[in-house]
Amino acid sequence: MELAYVAIKLATLALVGYWMYSDAKSRDYHPVIWTASALLLGFFGIGVLGPILLGLTMLVYTLKRPKGPFRQCPHCRKPPLDSLANCPRCNGILKQDCYRCFTVVDVTMERCPSCNAKL
Repeated sequence: MELAYVAIKLATLALVGYWMYSDAKSRDYHPVIWTASALLLGFFGIGVLGPILLGLTMLVYTLKRPKGPFRQCPHCRKPPLDSLANCPRCNGILKQDCYRCFTVVDVTMERCPSCNAKL
């Protein structure tokens, strides 16, 4: 019985750790810190305290993480947040400034939507 509990706990922690790390990485929101805190609280919590602390950490992370739509990075094809200027995975440029009106423009656009200048 004890071995099954430990196996279920480790499998749950592995799934939560993978999800939290990949989600925080795509949002550029401290993936190592959030993943380590969730895994440490979930693993070292005694008895039912471990799953409760893990659930609370996931709830706090879900409420505090940056929100918004995702887009596809033109360099690595991974999904970073649309509001980011650089891709957190490959560090590729996602946004640039228009040289004429200084509007922030998507890197894939050929013309500025504000002043119609060629980028």
